[in-house]
This record gives sequence, structure tokens and C-alpha cells, in this order.
Amino acid sequence: MKRFVLSTIPILTLVACSAPLPPMVVTPPAWQANVEPESVWPSGEWWQGFDNAELSSLIAKAAESNRNLKAAVARILQAEAQAKISGAAQWPSVSAGSSISRSNSDTRAASTSTQATLQASYQLDLFGQVRANAAAAATRIESSLYDRETVRITLFSDVATTYLQILSLRDRVRLAEDRLRIAESLLALVEAQTRIGTLSNLELVQQRAAIAAQRAAIPALRVSERQSIDALALLVGQLPESFDVVGRTLADLKIPTITPGLPAALLDRRPDLRKAESDLRANGFDVAAARAARLPSLQLTAQGGSGSDALSGLFNSGTFFSSIAASLTAPLFSGNRLEGQEQSVRARRMELAETYQQSVLSAFRDVEDALSATEQNAIQYGFAQEAYTQSAEAYRLAELRYRAGTVNFQTLLNAQTAAIQSQEALIQSGLGRLTAVIALSKALGGGWDGALPQPLNLAENLRTP
Repeated sequence: MKRFVLSTIPILTLVACSAPLPPMVVTPPAWQANVEPESVWPSGEWWQGFDNAELSSLIAKAAESNRNLKAAVARILQAEAQAKISGAAQWPSVSAGSSISRSNSDTRAASTSTQATLQASYQLDLFGQVRANAAAAATRIESSLYDRETVRITLFSDVATTYLQILSLRDRVRLAEDRLRIAESLLALVEAQTRIGTLSNLELVQQRAAIAAQRAAIPALRVSERQSIDALALLVGQLPESFDVVGRTLADLKIPTITPGLPAALLDRRPDLRKAESDLRANGFDVAAARAARLPSLQLTAQGGSGSDALSGLFNSGTFFSSIAASLTAPLFSGNRLEGQEQSVRARRMELAETYQQSVLSAFRDVEDALSATEQNAIQYGFAQEAYTQSAEAYRLAELRYRAGTVNFQTLLNAQTAAIQSQEALIQSGLGRLTAVIALSKALGGGWDGALPQPLNLAENLRTP
């Protein structure tokens, strides 16, 4: 498994013996779904497989402007800053000072005294507490980078899914409007036949009720469409008032081919699993630091300077002084506070270990579910196409025979309802087939190759809002 080499690698080397390994997880030899043996992982830009320029543009905008992704970047900056703070404790602390005072009394002339000092202190890391804290902070940078990859993969999947939902709703609105026009033309025929007495008011009322139901469905679809557009605007970091998409139908999209490699590689290619592993390793350093906090510590202090009753003689021979001291302290009684802190981080490690293993199991379940969905949705879509073809033909024949007077109105009404339902099912099946591909890509790590991104430059990226 690849690992990113941080600038704090000396820290990690010093405490490498303290770094815990993640729990062993047994991985399946193959997926249950029917997958080609020489299959490949999804591309890093898997959405290009839909062959839709607008979708690609929306994902590019989301990568640039999404607020959750920017918040993930801010968390990386926080982790880098904390690593600087923790790493600073490994170095001596040096401070300089100066003072000047003037005294006056009735019995002696006024005098001015000056003093300049330089002080250095250093805590010897006898038992590795400082190194462990620094290593934990450095590992959490890695964890925050994995977190950003997880946010990015989820974001791109959400953008693609929401875009497809919009196109699907527009297909459904167009279907509802087409069927409404057909129903209204049929109503005119029913009204004419009612006037001449060949049909009763029952058939007229039934057709009017069917038209009213079809009209009532359209506003609900438009509300869902608007809500999906607003949700997409939020994902790409724009205000919803002036946001819209050009696409009109799912038929404009191709079906990408996404297949997984061997299951064991999933542990490397899912950033959420890598983050869980990093959190576990960081906690191992926390345990080492908590254990070392219960042991003695040695502090070295050196001070030097110069003092004089006159500023002009501050650095003359004989005005310099220096001192050095060492202090050894050991915790004798803390009311079980230090013991409780160590027990707390150890319990946290138990939690993280179980969470990591659960995350691995969930990841394999996600892939298996997505593989099954892509396979079965393709089969379902084929049957939905056949069902729609047959029901549309049945409705066409029923209408011809009704106009010829060979079937009754109820037969025509039933055929009309079946045709509407089958076309609605076909649109929903098409959406399910496309979203299953998105879910599979996300479950496989969204095309991420497992390489940890470069850390951010704290000085260049930190900006005051």
C-alpha cells in the first residue's frame, strides 16, 4: 500500500516502533457478481463515460466552488497548523529580554541600570511523549487529506445523480404532457358520442376524471424538478435563483462501463477506509503520549545576559552573567487524572479498531450491492422496454377498435392507463440503470488510484475571510 512521505518523516521514523498496525481483515478472493477476470478499476474521470459535456462542466464547477469541499481543505490547513504546533515542542525554546530602570532618592544621585538577557529552555523527551504527539499530528494531516478525497468523490457522485434526476423528471413531465394531450383529444370524441347518445355520462365522467388526475400529476413533477435544480445549484456553489441546466432527456446520455478489480485492492482505493486506518494509527501515538505523560520529565534551562548601571557599559568586560539549571519532575499524585487519560485513549483505540473493521465490511457490501444493481437494472430495463412497446401497441389498437365501435370505453381506458404506467416505469428503470453505475463508481473509490494527494502549503492557502 502506498504511503505519502510528509515533511515530518523524521518524527515518524523516531516513533515508528510505536505506530500500531490496523486490524487484519479477511478479504474475499472475488466478487459474487459476474465480473470479467481482467477487469479494470473506474477511471479518475468516470463521468466522462456518460458523454455529456454539461455534466462534465457541472462537476468541474463543483470541484472549484463547492463549500463542503472548501471546508475539507480548511480542515487540512488546521491539521497542518496543529502538526507545526506539536512539532515545535521538539526544539528548544529561546527568548530574549531587556529592561531599563531609573532610581532616585534624597541621599544619592539618580542612577540608571540596564539589563539584557537571553534564555533557552529544552525538555528532554526521555520517554517519547513529545515525539508521539508530533507523530499523531502528522498522521492526522494524512487523515484530513483522505477526508478531502472522500468528500470529493461523494460530491461528484451527488452532482451526477442529481443531474440525472433532473433529466428524468423532465422526461416524466414531457410524458405527462403528451399523454394529457392524447387524453384531451379522446375526451372530445367521448363528448361527441355522449351528445349523440352512443355513450352514457359514465364514460364521460371517467375520462374527465382520468384527465384531472393526469393534470394533477404535472405540478408535483415540476416541484420535484425545481427542487432537484436547486439542490444541484447548491452542490456547484451557486445561488438557485438564476441556476438552470440545459439538458432535457436521459436519452442523450450513454451508459458507462465500470468494473472492479480484485476485492483486496478496495482497501487501498477507498479513501474513507484509508482515513479510518490513519485515525487508528494516530490514536496509537496518542496512547504512547498518554503513557509517557505518567513518567518523569527533565527540563533544561540556560540563561545569559549582561547588566550595567550605565547603558554605555552594558557590554563591557565584567558585566556578563550566565546560569544553567536542570529540573526533574515526576507525577506522584494526580487523582487518577493521568491514568484516566491513558484509559480514555486506549478505549478510543478499541472504538476506532471496531469502526475500521465495520467500515471495511460496509465497503464490500456497497460494492456487492452496486454490482448486483448494475447487472439486474440492465435486465429490468430490457423488460421495461418490452413492456412499454407492447402496452403502447395495445393502446393504439384499443383506440382504433374503440373508434370503430368494436370495444367498449373501459377497454380503451384500461389500455391507456397501462401505456402510461409502462412508459413511466421505463423512465424510472432508465434512471435506476444510470444511477447504479454512479453508485458502483462511488463504492469503488470514485476512480481514486490510492495515491495520497500532496499536502497544502499552509502559508499560501491560508487566507482571512
